Amino acid sequence: MKSKKYIDLAEAQVYEEQIYVDFDTREFTIEYIVDKYLKGVDTDQNDIYVPDYQREFVWDAIRQSRLIESLILGLPIPLIFLAENRDKDNRLEIVDGSQRIRTLAAFVSNDLELIGLEKLEKLNGFKYEDLSSSRQRKFRNTPLRMIVLSDKATDDIRNEIFERINRGSDLLQAMEKRKGI
Repeated sequence: MKSKKYIDLAEAQVYEEQIYVDFDTREFTIEYIVDKYLKGVDTDQNDIYVPDYQREFVWDAIRQSRLIESLILGLPIPLIFLAENRDKDNRLEIVDGSQRIRTLAAFVSNDLELIGLEKLEKLNGFKYEDLSSSRQRKFRNTPLRMIVLSDKATDDIRNEIFERINRGSDLLQAMEKRKGI
């Protein structure tokens, strides 16, 4: 067991390094998220945008399909992290979740055909437009939970969150790590 002095030193270090992060939790529907991501994306004026430090879109069609399948089945997916960005007209910067948001946009835009589904195998080969109108409505109205960092979150804090979250998922390529840092 560690000595009291060593424990006190460790506690002092935790206190010194601990960062206060101002954030709130929000729920947006898929329709809202996709609309805010797609509207203005070509001119880099979209309300929800992918910052430069984010990696390129790397999910294959099977992984994208499995996300859509999870949502249709009503399974929970990880939180999406956004940050209000004062320097970009208070647009919402995607800190974590760009692969998921881009997948949702591709599906709703009919640019993704579902493949490799195991639970809902009858949906293999479907695009969004092939779903019944009631299923489309239910999908669009599905809420996703997000953590939104306030505009007080510095670049260092956003990068720290990005790196810590992404250490546990697909390994970032060396170039993506450097870009993220």
